[in-house]
This record gives sequence, structure tokens and C-alpha cells, in this order.
Amino acid sequence: MFWKASKVGKFALVILAIIGLIVISLVEFSLHRVKQRWFDEKLAAAELTVQAHESIKNAIFEKKIVIDNISDPNETGLIGEQFTLTTTDQGDLDAKLTTTNPNWAGVIVHLLKRALVRKGDYVAVSWTGSMPALNIAVLAALETIGARPVIISSVGASMWGANNPDFAWLDMESLLFNRGIFHYKSVAASIGGRGDRGGNLSPKGRKQCRQIVERNGVSLIEEDILDKAVKKRYENFVKHIPRGKSFAAYINVGGGLASIGSAHNLEIIKPGLIRYLPKYNYPIRGTMILFGEKGMPIIDLTSIKNLATRYGLPISPEPLPDPPSGGVFYRQHYRTELVGILLVLYAIATFAIIRIDLLRYLRRRKKRIKNMDMK
Repeated sequence: MFWKASKVGKFALVILAIIGLIVISLVEFSLHRVKQRWFDEKLAAAELTVQAHESIKNAIFEKKIVIDNISDPNETGLIGEQFTLTTTDQGDLDAKLTTTNPNWAGVIVHLLKRALVRKGDYVAVSWTGSMPALNIAVLAALETIGARPVIISSVGASMWGANNPDFAWLDMESLLFNRGIFHYKSVAASIGGRGDRGGNLSPKGRKQCRQIVERNGVSLIEEDILDKAVKKRYENFVKHIPRGKSFAAYINVGGGLASIGSAHNLEIIKPGLIRYLPKYNYPIRGTMILFGEKGMPIIDLTSIKNLATRYGLPISPEPLPDPPSGGVFYRQHYRTELVGILLVLYAIATFAIIRIDLLRYLRRRKKRIKNMDMK
């Protein structure tokens, strides 16, 4: 074999670089879209979400409720007003618009599956009226995988949520239940807001919240201090599952104080799936903390825009993407067998160009042939 004793020439390096660019191009062309795990269930949940959204929109038309197509450009009917008597807090309109994407149901299925929730398992659910579209996505995901939710709501809603006293979240939930789209609804509800008893609402606003609870036939939780409200909520969760059964997971949607305990707790607990609650001296323990301290997986649906970015969903999409869409449904994947073959071939080419003196071998061979011809 003819080994190179001198430095590699510039021409050889240029050839090697060209081959490398060709290899990289072939690898990039091999990139293709593949379905993520649990694709069929994610798609079914998203399609069920679309069906629920359509029912809500039809009901809004029937009730002659005006949709503001500026704050709700996709005219979903799931974006409320900025100020009403049942508005408890400030709200982020972009976050609310982001939740109207039906593909969120696929994200919830993904999180439930990772939490090992199976058909027939009981799941504790706490939510407010602040993000009705995300509440619907959670219901659709639970229905799709066959889990059994025990739900406790807070009636009050932040800006742009389900804050219309004539068509609040409990009304939407009851409508979807009565039409057979979902088979579960809240077993109890509180007013919500400061102290979980409407401390930042007017007396008339609190009265409207009680009326909403009453007309939907739901048990009212109204205690004079937050600790008592948390205890009552926890008791309601436990009493609504069969004796000897336990919850497989806890889902929190939004910032209801009876669930999270304190807004400060969300600085410690990151959104998404929390398999093990961080050890911390929580100032106020809501039901999410109480269940988490028992080792239960938590799915915390707050910091919506961060979660959307994590799972490849657009912020404030216009128009809404049809299912299936987003990183939770598909991922980009290289053809590993082709990449492996190209890597081996490139390594061989590199070795040949750098170490083997091919020109010397060809000259020697040509000289040998010439000598043989002369003989």
C-alpha cells in the first residue's frame, strides 16, 4: 500500500469538503415527519374538542350573545369580556387565545399517558372559569382515554375568560354534559377569586356566582377562610370516589387559590407533568399541594405560552390549526440507516484521501504497464 509521507494537499482537502457537503445534504434530505406516541388517541381527543367548541358556539348564537371578533378573531365564543361582575383578576389575552387551539387535547393526552393514567382510573381536576377552552381540552382527553374525573370548579374568571354571568363555565360544562359530548361535570364549585370566596368581587358579583352554582345543580363550597375552603374541597374529592380507590393523578388548570394555595407556589412547581412534588415549605397548601405530597403525579396547566412553545403549539393562532397539528403529534426524524451508511462511506473516503497516496499508486501502475508493453 502507498501511504502518504507528506502533508495533505489543498486539492485533496477541497475534494473532502465537497464530499462532506454532499453527505450533509443527503442526511438533511432524509429528514421526515413521523407520528408521536399515542397519535390516534391524541387525534381523537382533539377532534372531540372541535365538536365541543362547535356546540358552545352554537349555544352562544342561540342565546344571542355577541362575539367580539377583535378580542376573539377566530370567533370561538370561548373568549369572554374584559370586565364583568364575575371577573376576578387580570388576564393575558394572548394566553387565552392560545388555549382555543383544539390540539391542546393532544398535549393533555400526552401528559396523562406519561403520568401512567389508564382507562378506569380516577383523576382529581380543579379549574376555574378563566380558560374554558383548556377545560374542554382536558375533558376531551379524559373522555378519550377512559379516565374518570372528579371535578371541582371555581365560578369566577379572569379577564377574557368565561366571565359572562349568563353563560359562565358551569353553564358551558352542563350544556356539553346534557348534549352527551362529555359524561362528567363538576361535583362542587366555589366562587373563586381572593380567598376562594370572591374577595375581589362586588356583593352583586358574588351573588351572581352563587346563582350560577345553584342553577347548575352543583354543591357550593363557601368558607370564611381559605384553609377551610381547601379542606372542604379535599373532602369533596375523596368522597366522590369508591371506598378503597385512589386518584391516579391531579390536574390543575389556572390559578385557583383553593387548588394552588398561593401564587408563590407556582414559582416552585413548574408547569406540565410533575411526577414528584418538590420538597418545600409551602406557605399555603392548596389541594394540588396536598395530593402532591402524597406522591400523586400532578399535571399543572399554567404558564400557557411556555407550555405551548414546549409542545410546538402557536401563540394566539389565527386561524386556528386543524388537528392534528403541533410537536405533540409529529416529530422530525432522520433515516438512521442512511445516516449510518453515509457516515461509514465518508469515513472511508476521508481515510483514503488523507492517508493513501493514490496518485503515486497510479503513476507506479502506469509505469509498470509501460514497461510490460516495451518487453
